[in-house]
Amino acid sequence: MPLGDNCAVEHATATILVVEDSDPIRRLVCAMLSQSGFRCLEASDGAEALDLLRGPQQVRLVLTDIAMPNMSGDELACYLNREFPSLPILFMSGYAENPLVQAIRSTPIFVSKPFTSMSLTSSVRRALQEPWPGLNAWYSGLDC
Repeated sequence: MPLGDNCAVEHATATILVVEDSDPIRRLVCAMLSQSGFRCLEASDGAEALDLLRGPQQVRLVLTDIAMPNMSGDELACYLNREFPSLPILFMSGYAENPLVQAIRSTPIFVSKPFTSMSLTSSVRRALQEPWPGLNAWYSGLDC
């Protein structure tokens, strides 16, 4: 199979770590992604996400909510930036007044809630296809 086709197949079956504190939303997001052929791992907060990432799973993308208790999405991003700097991050949120949301809302590393299955899948595919320049290329305002 040509390299381009192989990459498309690899992206279509990639494992996505979904970090969302709301169980119903997390399950819905994983159902949307699974219908598009992606594999999903679920974490209810940043600490659980880090535990999963430090395990044997091969995660290709972290899709994280921003506003979460215990460890917010931006706190998680700081850890990811240090421990897994080449791992792409896609943020999601429905809180427009959040400073991180205001800074990244028009970038390809953000998807606004609520979203359709099509817009979510499109954002995930784009995040997997584009080279990850590191979080600081998109947002340098994190206090890590």
